[in-house]
Amino acid sequence: MKSLRKSFTQKRTKNSQRTNWFAILAFILALGAMFASCELQGDNLIDNPIRIPVDNPTDDIIIPDGSISISSSVEMAKIGIDEDYPLNGAYHLTQNITLSNWTPIGNGTSPFTGKFDGNGKTISLNSINLGDNSANTFLGIFGYVKGASDSNKAEIKNMSISSALDATSTSTANGHSIGLAAGYLETAVIDKITLSGNLKFYSERTVFAGGAAGYITGSGTLVKNVNSTLNMTINPGSGGTAPVSGYDYIGGIVGRFNNGAGIENCHNKGNVIADNMNNTASGQVFAGGVTGGSTYAMNATYHGYVIDSSSTGNVTGKCKGMWTFAGGIAATIVGGTVNDKNATTRIERCFATGTVSVEGTNSGNPYIGGIVGYNYFGALVSQSYFNGTVIAAKSGDYTGGIAGYNSQTAAPGNSRIEDCWSAGTIKGFNNAGGIVGQNQVNTFVRRCYSTMIVQTTNNSNSGVGGITGLHSSTNADAVTSCVALNPSITAGGGNNVQRVTQNGTGVRSNNYALASLVPTTSGTYTERKGLTESDGADIPSNYLSGNKPTQTFYQSVLNWDFANVWKMGSNGYPKLKWQN
Repeated sequence: MKSLRKSFTQKRTKNSQRTNWFAILAFILALGAMFASCELQGDNLIDNPIRIPVDNPTDDIIIPDGSISISSSVEMAKIGIDEDYPLNGAYHLTQNITLSNWTPIGNGTSPFTGKFDGNGKTISLNSINLGDNSANTFLGIFGYVKGASDSNKAEIKNMSISSALDATSTSTANGHSIGLAAGYLETAVIDKITLSGNLKFYSERTVFAGGAAGYITGSGTLVKNVNSTLNMTINPGSGGTAPVSGYDYIGGIVGRFNNGAGIENCHNKGNVIADNMNNTASGQVFAGGVTGGSTYAMNATYHGYVIDSSSTGNVTGKCKGMWTFAGGIAATIVGGTVNDKNATTRIERCFATGTVSVEGTNSGNPYIGGIVGYNYFGALVSQSYFNGTVIAAKSGDYTGGIAGYNSQTAAPGNSRIEDCWSAGTIKGFNNAGGIVGQNQVNTFVRRCYSTMIVQTTNNSNSGVGGITGLHSSTNADAVTSCVALNPSITAGGGNNVQRVTQNGTGVRSNNYALASLVPTTSGTYTERKGLTESDGADIPSNYLSGNKPTQTFYQSVLNWDFANVWKMGSNGYPKLKWQN
């Protein structure tokens, strides 16, 4: 019996030892599984992510706990409709999807307040369900997007949008804000979006249309890192409330910006056409390669900014109303003060190429510029350039290589164009300037040069010059330290043509031109050379290398900043520091 108990005891001991080792092994495996169920993201540990398999196993998408995965148009359509898909939810797209007859997510009463991460996937937007047009004012994948607070902004990011939209609104009650990502954006961010395809839209009411967003508003609201090859053809009308009545704003990235909203690092290669001519309603059109522009008003209120952005497509604006504004970057920017750049509506470190045109417009006063059509009430264009063609082809024009019109009425809200250059061809009707078409009261043009071919097809009645056309700013040093390097300046007629600025009441200082530059007109050209004269002084030959001024000329004579702003390019002309 003892031997049997001993044998049993020995076996039990061995079994217990084996059981302990199994327990230890199980614990280790469980611990490993726990860590495997966590993903390190930045400096934070996200517990219990969901791993969504996709076609390529190496591209599996990690969905953080609490997020809702979207893998089909059916699931996408549940957002804001199904209680399990709330408007304040966090969403991750896990598959490419196609949206047809799409009803936008969120409206003015119940906006989308959450976060949508496209995870690099593509949404193909084929058509929109306009439905009751009076209700569907805000159009896009998301209609109305508004974050809960500055610290809890709504987000739309990380995806491509391919558009085949071709829609006609028959609404007589309201206008529309339309953008592929969002119609309306407030206290929100659009980031890392790629746009392609075509966007066509017709409405007899006011339209705010942008490739990414139609209308953006509010300090901290931001559209950034958007790249677009989208071609836009918008036929807007007039009137309505979208969200306010007034002018039509059409832009390659954003329609209209307001109340401190920003546009950063956005690049448009597509064409923008804003054409009111074939609309039954008589509208007024603001068309821009990046944005239609800021809110237009006759005051110095700050509205926002466009920085580090570009447009390399063509921009066309046409309308039957009084005003057509067109610009390579923006149609108009308004508001600001010389005392605080951050309180100034501005375009900085931007460029545009291609053709900017209002040819075919019926408006009484087209404002057209390579960068901006109308720079107004203290706004600023800085460290930007245009290299392309500007076409007015209409009487009453304000046509410039950088800005069509530069104006303000009282300090400290002086509108400014600083450290800019232009190249290509400008074709005005009665007015043309290599930098500014009309440089009006209380403005500044500083440290700019132009190599544009400048011409007017009719006459020079409104002023023609290598730097500005009409010039009437009487501020001290209103146009200063600029140089006209234009190959030619020609006018179809009249006597109001000079090398640097029109010979008006405006103040000039320290301006130069190539000695070989002689304006031509079928009227009479009268030479007026000198540092403070409308022809500027001849560039001294000892500062020339061929027919190009040396860096010493720009630094020592014009006092340009080559430490922070300028550098010499390989072609012998100055470039901006940020240029490649």
